[in-house]
Amino acid sequence: MAVGTAVSRIAASGAPVELELPDVLGEFRWYGSTRFSGPRTARQFFLAPAGEHRAVPTHVLPGATRRVQPMRGFDAVLFEAPDRSDAALVLAGPHHEATTWFGGPAPDPAGLTSLLSGLRFTDSPRGASLTPVSALLLAQRETTLMGRSRAATLVVRPAVDALPSLPEWAGAAVPGGEVWRAERLLDTRSAAAVAGTPHQWRFLFAGDSVAMDLVLLGPESGRAPTGLSEDQVADALGALRGSWAAPR
Repeated sequence: MAVGTAVSRIAASGAPVELELPDVLGEFRWYGSTRFSGPRTARQFFLAPAGEHRAVPTHVLPGATRRVQPMRGFDAVLFEAPDRSDAALVLAGPHHEATTWFGGPAPDPAGLTSLLSGLRFTDSPRGASLTPVSALLLAQRETTLMGRSRAATLVVRPAVDALPSLPEWAGAAVPGGEVWRAERLLDTRSAAAVAGTPHQWRFLFAGDSVAMDLVLLGPESGRAPTGLSEDQVADALGALRGSWAAPR
């Protein structure tokens, strides 16, 4: 059995997530997303390690204006393109940040205050949570964790959210749950480059409370093919474990 490392994270919903990940996949850098909906509100936030928003005015929205509003435990940083064609709000904490895009002009001060007052952002070394102040006014859904390493990407969700996307047939039994493989949606050139290799597949894992979607990065991503044999890949999949608890 592949050697694994315990990983403890906090999802954007505040849910504690405990994972056991095979060491052959490398060390992961963690991201995430969550969505809110309510009266006159439909907004998605993307979570990332602290500091990634510094690329917004240099690479994403060149020349963007920047306004900072200090908050308790974090800064609310508002970027707006010079032509007001797009804008982004970043909740920047000491360890992580959460970003939402407006697809148009930035909200006025009253709109920004309304948005910020409806959300609670709490940062920690294990992850940042971004939750509604009132669940009666805003519903939170589609929360995911995403890990990136040099070898793979891993998307982690509550098992109940993943059920509709799992195959109808039973998967291969592993100690932590079940595993399936599914074709990846690749362009013709990329599909030809990975045919007959583990990079041809997405690997789906489902346990009692957590589901994971694993892709091994290879020629389709400008990387060398994995050095793992099929038996080593199967061994790594058998080492996956996880739990997604209710938010505290």
